[in-house]
Amino acid sequence: MVFESVVVDVLNRFLGDYVVNLDSSQLKLGIWGGDAILRNLEIKENALSQLDIPFKVRAGHIGRLELKIPWKNLYTQSVEATLDGVYLLIVPTASIKYDAEKEEKQLQEARQRELQRIEETKQKAAEKEDPKLEKQDTFVEKLVTQVIKNLQVKISNIHIRYEDHVTNPASPLSFGVSLQNLSLQTADENWVPCLLDEKAKLFYKIVHLDSLFAYWNVNSELYSNHVPEEALNCLKLTIAVQNQIPQDYDFVFRPISARAQLRMNPRSDVDFSAPKVDLVLNLPEVAVELSRPQYVSILELLGSVDMMSRNLPYRKYRPDIPVHTNAYQWWQYVITGILEVNVKPTLHMWSWGHIRTHRQKVKRYRELYKIKITSKKPAEDILRELEEPERTLDIFNITLARQQAEMEATKAGLRIYRPGMKVEEEESQGWFGWMWNWSGESTAEKEPKSGGV
Repeated sequence: MVFESVVVDVLNRFLGDYVVNLDSSQLKLGIWGGDAILRNLEIKENALSQLDIPFKVRAGHIGRLELKIPWKNLYTQSVEATLDGVYLLIVPTASIKYDAEKEEKQLQEARQRELQRIEETKQKAAEKEDPKLEKQDTFVEKLVTQVIKNLQVKISNIHIRYEDHVTNPASPLSFGVSLQNLSLQTADENWVPCLLDEKAKLFYKIVHLDSLFAYWNVNSELYSNHVPEEALNCLKLTIAVQNQIPQDYDFVFRPISARAQLRMNPRSDVDFSAPKVDLVLNLPEVAVELSRPQYVSILELLGSVDMMSRNLPYRKYRPDIPVHTNAYQWWQYVITGILEVNVKPTLHMWSWGHIRTHRQKVKRYRELYKIKITSKKPAEDILRELEEPERTLDIFNITLARQQAEMEATKAGLRIYRPGMKVEEEESQGWFGWMWNWSGESTAEKEPKSGGV
């Protein structure tokens, strides 16, 4: 089914960026079977790289992710999504020992994600210009809308914590957010839980929020001093539940619970009878607390984050020894860092030898990429040869070379097989092509298209 493929693709892309060793085949089988359950997932160290902040994950764990999708009865049964036990311990990048191999691997993963995002954006733009694809998307959108109408969501046991002994070693800080439960349930116009039929124009959702709190500790105990397993256990034990509030926390706001009624109009662009989102929130008293030490700690962290971001390019040269009695090594670090990061790259970039090599590499990459996108199944040696320039060229030159290759292929009348092209489209085109060939009409129609220049 089209919708199954959409769900598998979205989950693979989302979880693949954040989870270690995701078994995509098992996920696909589970979703197609109607019940996908993933347990004990480890979150990647560089899961926060897309936020462009100098932080990394010291320990991360997802206890259970469950999807129940009744494929045969999408219009009469609800889709249930459950997320339980998300624990995340975040620390400054400077507090993690530099590992050249790991850093290079994470850099390449981030580069590939950016390239994939650019290709997806280009494909969406192309689909908007194609009326046939718009009609196909309309069906999928209707199906997605019906699923969202009866979507039941439950999120429980979430604790995200940041710890920092770099900003002020004499007074380590920690802050975080904890949530016991958040649920989303479908209801009718009288706010009675039910299943909505296909004719319902508005969505009604009942929202329950239990024990949400935020804290900021000054001179804090650091869970990151423990091994990851013990650190995660500390996060689990410090989630607030009813009548049990964790001790030794300097709260920004204490645990709160709330109930809300959410009404959504998916066709607000053409139907003006109701707003796009109408939220009625029943929230008890919320006490926000901020002491002077907490305020000073926040200011220190903001300044420290800026300094840590500036220091990231020089991190590989930083000595792992104290400054006192090691002045020579630290002066050597300063000199080496400035030369390697600021001086040598500029001199090398504008040398004639580098310019010639760079142009040859970009030209070769354009030729290889043209072969790749015009082949239904590219050869393995072509794919291997593409890896090296994608590892060394910057995003701008890779994107420019790809656009040039696509323009050359289009001018030559060659068919482009885009990476994101759906299998269903390929199969349908194959069947229709067979039918046209059998009727003897396709040859006359296709020859002008491929005859080209």
